[in-house]
Amino acid sequence: MSAPEKHAAAPARDTYTELAFEIYVGMAARIYSAPANPEQKKPDPKMLALMSFKLAEAFLAAEKETPRARAAAEIESKARVNLDDVDLSGMFKPTVKS
Repeated sequence: MSAPEKHAAAPARDTYTELAFEIYVGMAARIYSAPANPEQKKPDPKMLALMSFKLAEAFLAAEKETPRARAAAEIESKARVNLDDVDLSGMFKPTVKS
């Protein structure tokens, strides 16, 4: 018996690409499965893909403007320490021995 074939792992997709893919699949399913009207021309799949990426970009940009995302960003900015505001000059002065 031969060893089972190993399939190469699919490369991980980022959120932007994954969202664009989901939008593309949804739109393509609706557009290309609908009964064709003789006067109506179906869009080119490449143009539909480009539109899907633009819609994904707009969605992700709008998502950052929601109240929940703004609150999370505010919490993160308050938790972050700005090293420019920290005075470390006293740590590097020589100590005086008595």
